[in-house]
Amino acid sequence: MEKYISGCCSKTEDDKVIFINTNHTIGRQNFTLAHELYHLLHEDIDDFIVCGINNNSRSEINADNFASTLLMPNSALYWFKNKNQIEDWSLEDVIKCEQRYQVSRSTMLVRLKKMNWISQKQFDEYGVNIIRESDRLGYDTGLYKPSPENQKYYSIGKLIRLTEKAYEDEKITGGKRREILLRSFRSDIIHNQGE
Repeated sequence: MEKYISGCCSKTEDDKVIFINTNHTIGRQNFTLAHELYHLLHEDIDDFIVCGINNNSRSEINADNFASTLLMPNSALYWFKNKNQIEDWSLEDVIKCEQRYQVSRSTMLVRLKKMNWISQKQFDEYGVNIIRESDRLGYDTGLYKPSPENQKYYSIGKLIRLTEKAYEDEKITGGKRREILLRSFRSDIIHNQGE
């Protein structure tokens, strides 16, 4: 996918499919998945929706709000704030929270700003040097990087389960199973690399 595309989804009578840009950070991908779920669950889709960055249509704003609330419900953020006894959010508090909810720094900062828990100054200060600051404080930086090369193309869902069931029930051959899984970018299942 082009860099400006976050993801897209398609809904037909028989199928629902979400595509996510794996060149974006893992935190962004998590947000995109929740965003695309909104489109599939709450909108009529004629064929295909492509979601780009900085699209401010009503549909995209609703999908963003849904994703933010799904990934970080108010009750969860209040719980986190109380558990960690946060009065004034430090950079480390923000990093710890985004790590817990597996969202990008920008997603976390926008959410905290909307709740009036951080100032514009904090918003601006905490939004830079993301990987360096997270690493300096001892946090895993994988959340702030794109998918590894061996996971750029990957699929999950009903097709995988149905393929495995059909193979177990001897309704398809091992060769057909292999073909379907390879076309679905799941060579890891064929080679038992999932563990």
